[in-house]
Amino acid sequence: MRPGAFAGLIAGLVAIIVSGLLRLVAGIPLPVELVSDRFLPFVPVESFVFLLGLSGGPLLAKQLAFYSTFLLLLAFGALLGNIFAALGRRRLLVLAGGAAALWLLALAVLWPALASSYRGDPPGQAALLSAGGLALTLVAFAGSLVLAERRL
Repeated sequence: MRPGAFAGLIAGLVAIIVSGLLRLVAGIPLPVELVSDRFLPFVPVESFVFLLGLSGGPLLAKQLAFYSTFLLLLAFGALLGNIFAALGRRRLLVLAGGAAALWLLALAVLWPALASSYRGDPPGQAALLSAGGLALTLVAFAGSLVLAERRL
């Protein structure tokens, strides 16, 4: 495995841990929960029920979505680690800009779902906490990618 990919796997794992801790400690939804809260209402009921049947029911479907998201984040981390390792002198600037752009895009796309909370926070406060949680997860990913890449 290439060092950049391994650094990306480490960064992906750190992002998973940070988002999980935010979920447990502060009730901030996981990114997969925000995405599903935002987009599942657009799936027609018939299609939704059919997909639930294909995946073995609602519990198995949720578990499948939950675990596959973590695997996708690790794969995405490995890909980004390779890209980061291949960049030249301005890679820190590219990484910071990419993380900021991804955060702004997530806020724009997920805004209606950011108000959810698993601790019972009011919607406005929950939206700020969710936005901050996404930012913290991205900062943890970027920071651990830089540190891991330097150590490998």
